[in-house]
Amino acid sequence: MSPSPLFQWLSLACFFAYCAVFPGSTITVALNAVPAWGLWMGAAMLIVQGLAVIFWGLGMYGARGGLAVGLAAVLAWAVEHIGETTGWPFGRYQYTEMLQPQILGIVPVPITLAWLMAGFGSWQLARLALGGRGGRIGLATLTGVLIVVLDLQIETVATFINAYWTWIDTGPYYQVPPQNFVGWWIVGFLMALIMTFLLPPDAGVEPADALSTPKPSLWARTLPFVWHRVPALLYMLSSIFFTAANLARGYPLAGLVGVIFLAVAGWIGATQRRHQPRNG
Repeated sequence: MSPSPLFQWLSLACFFAYCAVFPGSTITVALNAVPAWGLWMGAAMLIVQGLAVIFWGLGMYGARGGLAVGLAAVLAWAVEHIGETTGWPFGRYQYTEMLQPQILGIVPVPITLAWLMAGFGSWQLARLALGGRGGRIGLATLTGVLIVVLDLQIETVATFINAYWTWIDTGPYYQVPPQNFVGWWIVGFLMALIMTFLLPPDAGVEPADALSTPKPSLWARTLPFVWHRVPALLYMLSSIFFTAANLARGYPLAGLVGVIFLAVAGWIGATQRRHQPRNG
């Protein structure tokens, strides 16, 4: 199966739908003002993020992209199912009834789809940051680090604010056991290997001609930029959301993680932009 424009537009539709509700969602969660009728929105946004990545994989890389997405989803579901039933590799935890539907009554579908955003987003950001350096192992290592950085921001919001899951084992970082972060790094590392082996060598990086070809309008310049970076942009928006929620709701350490990440990502992006050739 070759890449299809239909999947491209479906991915962009999901992305822009997420962007449309992002400001209101961020403000209401940060201010503890989520109405009772809006409690389902958290699960819906996770699903939309995951669908955007699924369609991006299919629209960008065709069958290879679909296989990479499928294997990453199976890995995500499997580790979550094993994790909730055995306590390995994350430590003992339990999902609440907040996220529905749940596969076999255990792993919420939104969580499996959220892993796709976290995994593909971390991998694409790592590709963009490394710029072809580091090889497969270096890329997988940085992907694991970035996925842990996101989880350091997620845990407080998911457990204390949204009550998506509860920890049975505990640890020093907001009652999260240290092995949880080791588990996240391992999953991120494995997801990166799946993507690196299945997708083309230049996957995750916008082609040079897309960067240099003059565009007739702002929209015509913006759309290709967004399309080539859907997973990375979803990761960045998620980090902004969690940073705002953590700082506003009294979790300064988790908020600081987000602030540092966003500052470093902004600096790397600005540095790379200055070194891009300018045409026309």
